[in-house]
Amino acid sequence: MPKIKPVNVGLIGAGRIGSFHGETVVRRLVDAELVAVADPAPGAAAKLADKLSVDASYTDVADLLAHPGLDAVIIATPARFHANILVQAVEAGKAIFCEKPMALTLEDADRAIAAARVAGVPLQVGFNRRWDQAFAEGRAAIDAGKIGAPQLIRSLTRDPGPFGADPDKIPLWTIFYETLIHDFDTLLWLNPGAKPIEVFAMADALVRPDAKGKGFLDTAVVNIRFDNGSVAVAEANFCAMYGYDIRGEVFGSGGMVTMGDVRRSSMTLFDKDGVSNDTWRRDTDHFVQGYTAQLASFVSSVRTGELKDAPTGSDARNALALALACIESVSKKQPVIVE
Repeated sequence: MPKIKPVNVGLIGAGRIGSFHGETVVRRLVDAELVAVADPAPGAAAKLADKLSVDASYTDVADLLAHPGLDAVIIATPARFHANILVQAVEAGKAIFCEKPMALTLEDADRAIAAARVAGVPLQVGFNRRWDQAFAEGRAAIDAGKIGAPQLIRSLTRDPGPFGADPDKIPLWTIFYETLIHDFDTLLWLNPGAKPIEVFAMADALVRPDAKGKGFLDTAVVNIRFDNGSVAVAEANFCAMYGYDIRGEVFGSGGMVTMGDVRRSSMTLFDKDGVSNDTWRRDTDHFVQGYTAQLASFVSSVRTGELKDAPTGSDARNALALALACIESVSKKQPVIVE
């Protein structure tokens, strides 16, 4: 049987999630090869490349894009750089996997989508929950009509505590742009064919109230009304002391499906202190299967030239539109019509 030529992947961004994606390509995918790493921070790309036994490292994205034989790139930089790097990469003819959010404005989202369309390259966005087994099975149950018409939908993200980050270093509106953006995509995906028409969002600094005066927000609840009559709720908090809590729920006219569990497994400990379960503490542990599956799907799309059941640039734009509506709603303290 002939050996399959690996897809040559370059990684842009050697931070926490970029490092994890690089490790996934090297250690968990059999048909892809990480051939180069780029990061503008002095020594960051070289350090990760050495750790993963990758020969090439760069501080300039242009140099990585010129790397011989490069087929595709993973963009895992800070969010504010995503759109420009994406356009630069597709203009170089590379297939794109871009971490969420793909852009911070609808104009940049449209620019990225148009550039990928003109270049004729796949553009996949990192909404990893779609690849989690529980969420995928939930969507399959909805598609099969097992719960009837969706009526009430819920998605939540509670990051594990204790919260130790410096609020001054967290960009404004992060809770919508980078945290709840996952929930927005999930709600849209679990309500197929429906369009959001109105959003009402509330947000506050309940974890770090001392930072609220500078615009920092760590807690939010969002209500979304859809054109099919269904109503959704998304919520987020930066400090769940009991673990990393990601859940979804769709209640319909014929039943209900729930997805996600903060418990690591169904093993329950009964001892002198009572009853307890171990909980997830990191996204890269909780969603290791989903993170791997999304990159495996991306590599497959590079081979075929088209995405299959993967979140696209348009999906990223739709989630961003909800995030922007939330920001407007919080700013105005009133419901907002979704464009």
